[in-house]
Amino acid sequence: MRRFLDITRYPVLVIFTLAGVSIVIVAYTSFNLLHLSMQNFRYIGENGWLALQSGALIQLLQIIAYGVVSLFFFMVFKLCEAEMVLRYRRWIGR
Repeated sequence: MRRFLDITRYPVLVIFTLAGVSIVIVAYTSFNLLHLSMQNFRYIGENGWLALQSGALIQLLQIIAYGVVSLFFFMVFKLCEAEMVLRYRRWIGR
């Protein structure tokens, strides 16, 4: 498992593809996330306990889960980006 997570062993094309896929997932999961969460807080604030009974708390937990997934894949993207920059600098320094 440890060797599988070591991205320094992978070819650049695989790392580039992983970075592209992860940034697409970030864009998909974080699209309109701030607007949804603010509207959810407004709805809970206006309607209180009735809003929580009708599913606003579950929606809030889903929004938080989307945020966590988005953050994870953004970190994967940054890791891939750092590895590609490191390889490029090594290549330039030859």
